[in-house]
Amino acid sequence: MRAKAVEHQAHRNGIRFSRINPNGTSKYAYDDSGLVVRSNENYSLCTFSNGKQYNCDLNASYNIGARYFIREILKPFSAMERSHLEAKVPSMAFRTKCTLATLISLSKVLAASAA
Repeated sequence: MRAKAVEHQAHRNGIRFSRINPNGTSKYAYDDSGLVVRSNENYSLCTFSNGKQYNCDLNASYNIGARYFIREILKPFSAMERSHLEAKVPSMAFRTKCTLATLISLSKVLAASAA
């Protein structure tokens, strides 16, 4: 099915959907250890800079989910509040570099400020 057809069916059945920019999601390690290197023998495997090996698609899905939740968490905040959060979580400044570790750091900062 084409993407538009899937979106139409979701809308017709009352299912919400959201678009996330997938650029670079498999390029950055979800644990914020930096760029990954893909295996020459098996392109679906990637090696993080700390030596761990993971599936590239799994890594990308973690990062896509993190980007969605970061965007949803930041929606109610004003621009000034967002800039204060970006000062505490610098990796959040560039959306295309947000990873699961960024989401975890953001949730810790928000929990600390709520307490």
